[in-house]
Amino acid sequence: MESEGLKQFLKSVGDSVFYLNTICVGLDGVADGTVTKSNDLTITWDPRDSKSSALQARAHAIKSALVFVEEALLDYIKFLSKCENQTDAIKSIGKIDGAAEKVTELSKSKLLSGMPKYWAPIVVLLVRWRNKVVHGSTANYSQQYRSTLIQNAEEIEKKHAAISIVETLEHFDNSAITLKDFSTMMAITIRYVRWVDSKLTPTITGIESFVSLIKDKNLEIIYKNIIGVNGADLQERKFRKFIELNFLSISVQDKEFLFKNRYKVKERI
Repeated sequence: MESEGLKQFLKSVGDSVFYLNTICVGLDGVADGTVTKSNDLTITWDPRDSKSSALQARAHAIKSALVFVEEALLDYIKFLSKCENQTDAIKSIGKIDGAAEKVTELSKSKLLSGMPKYWAPIVVLLVRWRNKVVHGSTANYSQQYRSTLIQNAEEIEKKHAAISIVETLEHFDNSAITLKDFSTMMAITIRYVRWVDSKLTPTITGIESFVSLIKDKNLEIIYKNIIGVNGADLQERKFRKFIELNFLSISVQDKEFLFKNRYKVKERI
């Protein structure tokens, strides 16, 4: 069963990919001249070279999507670290500085054994690339991860649309991400998070994890209004409706626990 954190991750990533694909389709039309600016658009746009402008705009869109995917990944790790049914080692990952370091530490867990060797290095590559895009980071991508990817180059090529991981690493070094690079990293990151979710089965079994999710979804005011309703029976009906609308993966047992502790939750948001 997919956790609440996984569902949020998949929605965020799915939206980012759909929007990026839509942009790329439109830019194809710009590049070949079939798409021109409508008079209804009150903007200045008069490119000297439509094809070159479209290619640059696509690169910018890819970089923007990269940021959103990495943020969704961090949100998932934060969710994971807040779940009470996780080990202390997993919970502590949320306190580690640096997204790449979080992924690296999480991937070391023996509970995740059996994961393809190149997945974690690819996810870390995505994070490092994002840092290049946003901060102009010059942080190196570890030689150990590079070696792992190159050692698994044939498998990666076979399973991921004939991509050359050697070329992808060259693109990273030259800060020249392609749509194929992004699509491959994104697809593997989704598989990575799905694997983590299936092996660790994180659930909202504690007050803190529930509070964190309410804040992430900006539901604080709605929750407080529900708990402010007079009468326990009416409160419970509204509370259960609130859960059904926003947190489909919460079990019946957890619903009962969270309702009993509804005022403690309210105090923390």
